[in-house]
Amino acid sequence: MNKKIFWVDSHGRNEGARGGYYFRAFDLIKFMELVEKEEGEVVGLCFEDNNVDIIIKDNGKTER
Repeated sequence: MNKKIFWVDSHGRNEGARGGYYFRAFDLIKFMELVEKEEGEVVGLCFEDNNVDIIIKDNGKTER
């Protein structure tokens, strides 16, 4: 899996931003690799409370 950066929709690309909080997400990365292998390219993450919705590029397949 290559390096990917996801931005909040309301954050403009020309607005200032900085890093500073880094954590290991080994299980999330492994899960995302599995999703990409089975379902397609991950194009977004949606965080709500303690949940993460992995958004996959629409490849024209019907949903299950």
